[in-house]
Amino acid sequence: MSIIGDQGTFSNYQQLLELKGDNPAQINDYESPYSDRATVSLLLLTQALSYSDLQYSLTFVTSPNTGRSLRELKQGNVAVYQADIWESDFDDSTYKSVAIIPKNTFEKGFYVNQGSPLLSQILTHEQLRELPISVGSTWYQDIAQLQRSGFNNIDKLNRNQSLFGMLSKGRINVAFLEFPNTPDLAIQDSYGSFYPIPNMKIEFQESRHFMVSKQHPHGAEIAQAIDQGLAEIIRLGLVEKAIQQSGVKQQRVSHWQSISAP
Repeated sequence: MSIIGDQGTFSNYQQLLELKGDNPAQINDYESPYSDRATVSLLLLTQALSYSDLQYSLTFVTSPNTGRSLRELKQGNVAVYQADIWESDFDDSTYKSVAIIPKNTFEKGFYVNQGSPLLSQILTHEQLRELPISVGSTWYQDIAQLQRSGFNNIDKLNRNQSLFGMLSKGRINVAFLEFPNTPDLAIQDSYGSFYPIPNMKIEFQESRHFMVSKQHPHGAEIAQAIDQGLAEIIRLGLVEKAIQQSGVKQQRVSHWQSISAP
């Protein structure tokens, strides 16, 4: 069975497996230095398959970006995408699993440089909406959700522009990013340390699912197997635990204000 995605996630997955004992079916703790959302999502995918009746072997196919991965999948050249993906990315060429991340669960925060004065100011929602918020130009759901939440000053960076590099140099002020599972919610990067503006977050209204190609010759049985296995790991509470430990549903920001439409 072919799974397409980026090399970084595949490498993190292999290291996570080595750390936890190599057998996905026996893992029930997702804490690790490698446990970002995409990596834990890939582990949940392989766990679901291990709990199914499907006989399979995995082949990882690397791709430079999500857009290329989805094109290859929708053409039937590969079977499965490596991680959960927004519901709106599905079409008639794909199977959609049951929800991995339900609606109004996925959260992001507003990250700034370590020395930013925004960390010590008490901002209103209206003041935050007036700030330029930087995102990747292909982060369509992020852009749409920000716009639904009343943000109109959105800075769309191309893939050659590093969000962290530009934050560290003061070329941008605020980046819209996922919360990591770190004690202080800091994101550590080679450019420095970055922190979320306190008490401000956005909950996404869309759900996220695993995607399987309808054009792939084994797509139907793979999709059925994934849902079969997901039903069991959801029942066992592993999916809920995983999305908490990967930072998707971050307990440390549960009391923060979610910014909705003005």
